[in-house]
Amino acid sequence: MNTKIILAFSLAAVASVQAQTEDSYLDRLSPKAREFVENYKAEKSAKKVSGNIQKKKVVLKNDVLGRKLKNGQIQDSTVYIIKDEAEPKMEVIVNDLTVEDVDIEPLGPVHYSYNSETKKEVFWLNGKKIDKNTFLKKTEDWEKRRAKKLKPLKKPYKALLTPSEMEAKLRSSEDLYIEDEKPVAAPNYYSGTQTTRGYGTYTAYYATRDEALQTSQLKRAHADGYKGNDIGIYFMENDCANSSKIPYRSRYTSKACGNQTGLHATAVTDILQLFAPSATVYGYDDAHISETGGPDNPMSSSFNPKIYIGTVSLGFYYDNKYTNKYESIDAAFDNYIYNTGVTAFLNAGNLQDDASIQPKATIHTPGKAANAITVGAADPMLQYSPTGSLGYNYMQYSCHINPETGTPKPEIMNLAGFYDAILPSEYYNTFDGTSSSTPFSAAMAAVLMSKRTFIKGHPEVVKPIFLTSTAGHVFNNRDTDGGAVPGIPSFDLMGYNKVYSGYWPKGNDQALFKDNNGNNKELEVTLENLVAGEKYKLAVAYLAKGSTIKRLKKLPLNWSVTVYQNNKSISSYTANNNNQEYIMQTFTVPKSGSVSIRIKRNSNAAPDDKIAIGYNMAKVP
Repeated sequence: MNTKIILAFSLAAVASVQAQTEDSYLDRLSPKAREFVENYKAEKSAKKVSGNIQKKKVVLKNDVLGRKLKNGQIQDSTVYIIKDEAEPKMEVIVNDLTVEDVDIEPLGPVHYSYNSETKKEVFWLNGKKIDKNTFLKKTEDWEKRRAKKLKPLKKPYKALLTPSEMEAKLRSSEDLYIEDEKPVAAPNYYSGTQTTRGYGTYTAYYATRDEALQTSQLKRAHADGYKGNDIGIYFMENDCANSSKIPYRSRYTSKACGNQTGLHATAVTDILQLFAPSATVYGYDDAHISETGGPDNPMSSSFNPKIYIGTVSLGFYYDNKYTNKYESIDAAFDNYIYNTGVTAFLNAGNLQDDASIQPKATIHTPGKAANAITVGAADPMLQYSPTGSLGYNYMQYSCHINPETGTPKPEIMNLAGFYDAILPSEYYNTFDGTSSSTPFSAAMAAVLMSKRTFIKGHPEVVKPIFLTSTAGHVFNNRDTDGGAVPGIPSFDLMGYNKVYSGYWPKGNDQALFKDNNGNNKELEVTLENLVAGEKYKLAVAYLAKGSTIKRLKKLPLNWSVTVYQNNKSISSYTANNNNQEYIMQTFTVPKSGSVSIRIKRNSNAAPDDKIAIGYNMAKVP
């Protein structure tokens, strides 16, 4: 090989390095890994200045085609000099949060209404009314085609890397993160009388199964045959449920949770089966799916029934401490929900007594995932506040401080504290903490999906339904930075009510918010048959890629939602900067007739990303 050619390659490499003087990619290293890289770079720079680098000569033994001469050296070979030093290596975990969008013709937009008085359902697909059976057939066919094209999310892997190798990997993808440790996963469970730091002593109250069914209004749904039929739910726990101590063994499958059973996993399964008895529960442990957010291709034929819901009652922390940082696992769950359409219920977390582990009431990972429904805990017993109002008490231990992205958490509070003979005797046949409110919420969603089947696979609609379906005042609201809805979900408002729901399929900024001429436009839907004086709660939510949220440290959209009647605004709300994945507002209808909902994009920090947008408008008392 000619010496000039090698020199050209060398100069090109130098130019490439010089062009990448910006080292912001180092922000995607965990603190210890970054210290490792920066210390090596500083040491290397010091040696270069002092001239102490040891060097040696190397002779090329092959030509460019790999051919070797008999004497072992090719003619016109080139001698070059390299540093005689080996870079140190560090064992790390490489997280690639890249999401590959499914290349399939979108289905939608889809709009739906149900009138509790007339018991009439109406479906619209692509702007045209369509009968229910045809609609369900079209959506089922589309889902099957999508499942075949769905690409699994990339799994993290361990590697022994030098500082140079870490830098090269980080430069290769802006969605790649390198960490030096795996997080610890711990259940979020409380029992009996506890002392919680900062709040003093409290006594836990428990609801029997019948009391909880009555309070949540699931009793009516069960009587009508809606019990989570044809719905798969996966849980992620430290181990498996004890199948001999759950209500319905035939509807529980240990998919990948090892051979060891645990009380916490058993209690979670008990709650799911007590309140969604016809659903099928799939058990996974955190070692198998914590990094990717859930099982691969959950809506494929490999699951019968398909998985539409996930529930996690674990909290993950790094370096033996909870923080408000949006971690790679939070991003992985956001990616999973975005990619698969599974509705995930994640616990807000319980306060630790040890302030060194949790100095503040911070939402636990993965509950910081913006696309998830994060659940706080409410006392199941109606009580009187000091002012005499009747409501539910927001439990002292339930975490509420928002993550660094500013996303309002938790989105909902739900009943926590159940008593039933089927629950583990080691827990005194009780189960509480956010560990219990989370699977209880997942069970409610399973029952809802068996009644309103069109929401399966659309967490961007399920979240607004839960947000708009709360009833009963919650006092002692500790959610000082905003998020938790002041009420607990009521199934009657979800499934036996006058409601309007819908979604727009995933699209980028151009597809959703631009017309054919490239001008800005608003998404709009007209809702009919409203009556003057009716009060409604409207929520609109969207799904974003976790990789984008992690990179931006915020959500991409700055947006607003306005309700119009006769082209006059009757209610409007603008999201606070780029930290709200949902917008909610309550209004009263001035005149009988129709209203239109208009969604405006004020700015978009990731215009090339596709997002999915959904809404629900429910009549409230």
